[in-house]
Amino acid sequence: MKKLIFTVCAFVAAHTAFAQKWEEVKLDSVMSVSLPVVRSKKDTLGQEIYTAVTTYGNIMVIKVPDNPTKTPDIEKERHLKKYYDNYLKRVSGSAPGAVIRDEKDSMIGNLKVKDFTMEVDSGSGKQLRDFRIIHENCATYTFEYLYEDIHKDLAVAEQADFFKSIKASSNPTVQSQFTTEKATAKDTKPKTIYIVIGAVVVIILIIVSILISRRKKKTA
Repeated sequence: MKKLIFTVCAFVAAHTAFAQKWEEVKLDSVMSVSLPVVRSKKDTLGQEIYTAVTTYGNIMVIKVPDNPTKTPDIEKERHLKKYYDNYLKRVSGSAPGAVIRDEKDSMIGNLKVKDFTMEVDSGSGKQLRDFRIIHENCATYTFEYLYEDIHKDLAVAEQADFFKSIKASSNPTVQSQFTTEKATAKDTKPKTIYIVIGAVVVIILIIVSILISRRKKKTA
């Protein structure tokens, strides 16, 4: 009986996935990604947040401009690596008990990126959050795909398509990922700490996901 139910659910999900339309979204003049046509966008103090519900999970894309008073100098590749490592630590620290796995330094063309998965146990099942972090064009881009552990086999293709769709125009080099005097001094007016806001957004999304998961189990 369970096998039959799973088969029916997979069949319905497959048709839903086929029906869901995606399109290329230009985050700015450099970075773009494919997102569902039905999505939301918020712009808070220069921080842009895109969210969307997919067939097997949820997507969140965050663009945070460099803050001249907070963003560290990134002048060499080792500085970029340290920046990514510190970002990972902040994200993992936002969710008590989170487990980081599949961490790796990857490339998109000539750009260096950080990939990792954060596993969180909500108490009613494990949730997986796949991340890709890119510092480029004087901004930090966070691409996130969230899904339930029980859906991981079904989510493989959708997750792969999402991350493969991340593109940079004009064939930028790793040097464009470094901060420059122009980039870090273009705005001397103090702003909100964007990275902290990003971490808070991550925490909120985790809490919402946990509540939704528990509600579904109670009504099942």
